[in-house]
Amino acid sequence: MSENNDNIKFLSAISYISVLFVVGHFAVERDNPDLRFHKYQGAVLFAAAHALYLAEGILLLILSFVPGLRSIVGFLLTGAISLAYLMMIVMGISSALKFEQKQLPFIGFFAVRLREARDRQRRSH
Repeated sequence: MSENNDNIKFLSAISYISVLFVVGHFAVERDNPDLRFHKYQGAVLFAAAHALYLAEGILLLILSFVPGLRSIVGFLLTGAISLAYLMMIVMGISSALKFEQKQLPFIGFFAVRLREARDRQRRSH
């Protein structure tokens, strides 16, 4: 049983690192409630961060006519998004290693709703 807990803990923790949340979808333990919580939260975190980077890119494209402002805004936005993303990765890994299901700020709600919608879809088929 301890080996299984270690696998779940490891898979839950890596779910927050970039696209590694996908590994949990193919694991033998994929139906474990802790792993499911963390892999969905990791997926939403990844998608949210990259949506913000995309929005930043569009904003910087719009600001391309003002080079000085574009550089400052780009530096500040990239730094803010990267710092927030890194902080949430650390928070997620920390809760995964403690076997806690703590919702991350701003995105935890969406991860829970996504998981619940997926559960309803699975039950109806």
